[in-house]
Formats: sequence, C-alpha cells, structure tokens
Amino acid sequence: MSQERIIETDEAKRDWVLRCEGAANKVFELGVSLGTVEVHLPVDVDTIRLDRRQTVDFRSALDEAIERAEADVRAG
Repeated sequence: MSQERIIETDEAKRDWVLRCEGAANKVFELGVSLGTVEVHLPVDVDTIRLDRRQTVDFRSALDEAIERAEADVRAG
C-alpha cells in the first residue's frame, strides 16, 4: 500500500536566515510572501554589515528569494 507523503523534502525554500558581522552574532531574514521579497532586519539595527563570505551568502539567498517570488507571480 503506497501512502502519499505528508512532508515534502523538496518544497521551495521561502525563508533564509543570514548572520550579520559583529560580536553580537545578530541575524536578519529574507523571506518570500505572495510574490514579494521581504528583508527583516534585527531589532534595533538600522544597517547591516556583511563581510566577504556573508556577501556571497546574501547574494545567493537573494537570488533564490527572487526566483521564488517570480514563481509565485507566475503561478498567480
């Protein structure tokens, strides 16, 4: 008897948590909601600073988020 999976392992990613540079190890989040990309900064932070590795991670996460948002818009 075959059962349909309830939890899909290949669902499209919709949230990315990225570390900011600094001693506080703060994080910010990129998210996709109904075709829009959202950037949520840490509480009490008006700017974020990314080192080289973090910049690469940010670019990759942002590219993925944009692709997900575009797929949402195409899907209606």
